Amino acid sequence: MLEVRHITLTLEHDRETRTLLDDVTFTVSPGHLLAIVGPSGCGKTTLMKVIAGLKEEDEGEIRWQGRDLAEEGDLHPSELGYVPQFSIAHELLTVEECIESAVALRTQLPDDEAVDALITKTLQQTGLTPLVDRPVKVLSGGQKRRLGLALELVTDPALLLCDEVTSGLDPKSEKEITHLLHELSRNNPQRIIINVTHSLTNLQLYDTILVLHEGRVVYHGPPRALQHYFSVEQAEDVYPKLARRSAERWGDSWKRHRDSYYATYGLAAVDPADAEIREPGREKLPSSMSADEEDDLEEDEVAALEVKSQSKRGKKEEEKPKKKQHEHDIAEEYEVPSFLSQTRELLSRRWLIFKRDKAQMWLQLAMIFGFPLLVVIFGFDGVPQVRTLSQRQNSNLITEAKEQSDYLTSLLKAGSLVSGLILMQVVLVTLMASNNAAREIAGERDILERERLGGLRPSSYVASKVLFLGTFVTAQSLWMGLFVEMLCPGVPGNLFIKLALLFMASAAMTSICLGISGIMRSPEKSTILCIYLVGFQLPLSGAVLALPKSLEPIFQPFIAAFWSWSGSLYTMKDTAFYEAVKKVTASTLESPSLALFVLSIHVTIGLVMAYVGTKRSQWD
Repeated sequence: MLEVRHITLTLEHDRETRTLLDDVTFTVSPGHLLAIVGPSGCGKTTLMKVIAGLKEEDEGEIRWQGRDLAEEGDLHPSELGYVPQFSIAHELLTVEECIESAVALRTQLPDDEAVDALITKTLQQTGLTPLVDRPVKVLSGGQKRRLGLALELVTDPALLLCDEVTSGLDPKSEKEITHLLHELSRNNPQRIIINVTHSLTNLQLYDTILVLHEGRVVYHGPPRALQHYFSVEQAEDVYPKLARRSAERWGDSWKRHRDSYYATYGLAAVDPADAEIREPGREKLPSSMSADEEDDLEEDEVAALEVKSQSKRGKKEEEKPKKKQHEHDIAEEYEVPSFLSQTRELLSRRWLIFKRDKAQMWLQLAMIFGFPLLVVIFGFDGVPQVRTLSQRQNSNLITEAKEQSDYLTSLLKAGSLVSGLILMQVVLVTLMASNNAAREIAGERDILERERLGGLRPSSYVASKVLFLGTFVTAQSLWMGLFVEMLCPGVPGNLFIKLALLFMASAAMTSICLGISGIMRSPEKSTILCIYLVGFQLPLSGAVLALPKSLEPIFQPFIAAFWSWSGSLYTMKDTAFYEAVKKVTASTLESPSLALFVLSIHVTIGLVMAYVGTKRSQWD
């Protein structure tokens, strides 16, 4: 049984307090299909998210099977299914692959035979068997809603919450989905299904209807009594009728009718504490009295009842303790899979999606092979050797001046080319890194939110991203360094250290962009921010124009390109090229060991950002 007692939730916005839910109280019995309806903005989705644990109420309590979820822990992922308004699945996977992935991430079935049996059962329950090999991107709206239900049914949840799963569908599809919800509520006698909907059609398929108006419950009863209570001829006339009176008056009216309706239609009783605050003779009004007839009650009587209600309730309200971990017994096959199992499944799925995304695959190949070509164009003739300055004094001043001029020219030419080649490599690998990670989390945020609610470990999710992106970091940076080394003969410095610094520059930018992607809700905003970040690498690196000495300590610690470029040039310290490089840059060059240390800090910061962004709920 689900008991929602006196739930209140407010929102502070622009120094104003807006009440989203106001003293919402109702009870739902097992084997029940409930519709939550009401005008747009009345709090339907907010209430659903409070029940699911996605939002925390300010006051009140939610009890599931007798236990207070605030004190005894949230619902176990296998107990709860949450189906958002729109299908949340990877477009390039097939229907069967989506369900198979959900099974792998949410269950610990003993063998492949059990997995296949569960997939088959889920497909049959939702009518998706004929569509097993069809990609998600070609499914119709109704088919995608069925898939959304299928992804949650793999754990056979006792509480299934559906948020607007019928909105935007044609009448035929809407009726089919509502019929499916009705069947699912009957297949499991212990299951409760709650569907948030704006539509007032097909209400006869629900056991009860809960009407919300500006955050207040104004009706909760069977569909056949809805029209009587609101004194309308058709259900569609309820919304216009609601607009004629304030939500406060509608809510007070329902509180005085509630017990009578519950008794008449055999519905579960509400919080017993409510019975103590009713005046004698008021707790049971005749079930034949409509809300309009009851509207003539004295307003001071209504106010008195409300004062008493608040007084009684205030004695029970204390600051809630922090939610504990769930301690309810769960079948072993529905326990959350291990860190390694989830990581392996996510990584396998990500590679499958990448292989099917032809545009992304060709873009990666173009960058891996095309960007190094941009570098070698400028050094294809090789790096010129630095002329040596004669140690003996020349009596001919013109000849000595010419030697000095040739020497400086060779220094500038060699230094500019070497510094430029190193800098181009670094900037291009950071650009590739930004492309790799900018949308990696933000682009599938809705899928992540659904799977996290279903038991996905944030650590497994981030680990799968690190392993997936690590492949590109390695391939892009190493190929860049080796390709330039092969086709630009004479580039000085320790090749191993230069490769390590290129790798760390790519890893640092990938991690930071992955962190930005994890924190941002929109993939577009994440991409723009990452592009700006790469754009700052060149001007703030100090390689083209030296930063003022007073600003170097402020900007350089945050510029990955500076550390990779600087450390690579420092490896030439024992060669004639080092003096040449110093001639073309006024920036202080740092040692490779310090550069690697700073870049490793960038990597750590980026991964922490990604983990925090993944762990934090960002449901709309």
